[in-house]
Amino acid sequence: MFEVKGNSVSFSGIPATKLAEDFGTPLYIYDEKTIRKNCQALKSMVDLPNFEVFYSAKANTNIALLKIIKSEGLKIDAMSLGELALEKEAGFEASEILFLGNNLKESDIKAVTGEGIKCCLDSLDQVERFCKIAPNTNFYIRLNPGVGTGAGHHEKVVTAGKVKFGIDLSLLDEAIILAKAQGCKVTGFMVHIGSLFLDSTPYLNAIEQLLEIAKSYPDIEYIDFGGGIGVAYDRETEQPFPFADFSEKFSKILKDWMSDTGRAPTFAMEPGRFVVAESGACLAEVQSVKTNSGVHFAGTNLGFNFLLRPEFYQAYHEIIKATGLQGEKVTYNVTGNVCESGDNLGKDRELAKCKVGDLLLVRDTGAYGYAMASNYNSMCRPAEVLITATGEAKLIRKREETADLLKNQIY
Repeated sequence: MFEVKGNSVSFSGIPATKLAEDFGTPLYIYDEKTIRKNCQALKSMVDLPNFEVFYSAKANTNIALLKIIKSEGLKIDAMSLGELALEKEAGFEASEILFLGNNLKESDIKAVTGEGIKCCLDSLDQVERFCKIAPNTNFYIRLNPGVGTGAGHHEKVVTAGKVKFGIDLSLLDEAIILAKAQGCKVTGFMVHIGSLFLDSTPYLNAIEQLLEIAKSYPDIEYIDFGGGIGVAYDRETEQPFPFADFSEKFSKILKDWMSDTGRAPTFAMEPGRFVVAESGACLAEVQSVKTNSGVHFAGTNLGFNFLLRPEFYQAYHEIIKATGLQGEKVTYNVTGNVCESGDNLGKDRELAKCKVGDLLLVRDTGAYGYAMASNYNSMCRPAEVLITATGEAKLIRKREETADLLKNQIY
C-alpha cells in the first residue's frame, strides 16, 4: 500500500509528508485496493453456491470501509447495536447481517429480532429469553468445542475451552430441547476458535469437528466456522497463512461432507482481520529523541490510546521511517506520548537516526487499530484517510477536537 521513493515513503504517489501536512498526525491510512483484493480472495475461496463470507465488523467499523466490503459481496456480522447501526448506515440489509452478541440484554434481542435479523446465541439463558421474546423463531447457536481446540496469537483471543463464549457441547441437546419447548428451532451451528492463527491445522480440525457434530442434526441448515485467519505482522520471522493450501483442503472437506450426507446447508465463515489488517497503516511524528540508562527512545504522538495492540497483546507491528530513510542506524525503543511506562509501540527497532519532526510508519494497523482507540489521557482520536482505487487521499473520519471531549459531560 506504500512505496519508498528516495528518502521518504509515499502512498499511491502521495508523499507521507503531504498526508501529514493535509490531515495531521497521528493518522490512520487505509488502502482501498488491498481491501478489495482480500474480499475477492475470500469470496473465491470455495467454489460452492452455498458458501458465504461474513465480515467480522469489530475489526474496523468505519462506514467508508464497510461500503467497500459490501460492494465486494460480503455479508457482515454485528456484536452490538452500535455495530448494527453502522452496518445499516453502510447499506447492509437485514438479510445480510448476522447478530452474535455476547451476554445480550432483552432489549438487544427485541431490537434485533424486530428487524428480522438472524441471531446466534451463546448461552442457555439467552436461548430461554430469546424464545420468550421471539416465539416460533429460528436461530443459531454458538458452540464451545472444548479445551485444546482453541487457537490464536495470545491467550486473550483464544475463544474455545475455558472461556466465556459458546454453549458447551454437553449442553447442546438441552439447548435444542429448550428451544423446541417454546416453539423455536435451532437451525444453525457456529464455532469460533480464536484470532490470528497462521497455522491452518487447528482451524481445519475445528471445521471437521463441527461438521461431524452437524451430521447428527438434520435440521441444521447453516454451518458457520467463524474467523480468525491471521496475517504475518512480522514479515521476517512469520510465514503468511497458507491461503491456497487451506482453500483446497477446506473445499474438499465441504464437498466430501455434502456427498456423504446428501445435504447442502449454507456454509459460512467470518473473517475480520484478514480483510482489513494489511490495508492500514499509521503515520506518527517523532516528538522527542533521548537516551535513558543507555536506551535510545524515539517518542511519538501515537500512544497506546490510539494503537493498543502492542501493549495489550504484546503484538508486533513493523515500524519504518517514513522520512529520512538514509543514514546511520540506531536501535530505538519507539514509544507513544501516554503517561504510562508501558506505552510502547516497539522495542529494539533499528531505524535510521531519528530527529524531532521525522515521520514513522506503523504497518498493518487496519484491524483492531482505530476500533480499539480511546480518549485516554483526554487526547483527541486521529483522523482516518482512505487511499482510493484511483489514488486519491479521501478523509473518511475527521480528527476529534477538544470540544468532542466536552460535549457529553454535564457539570
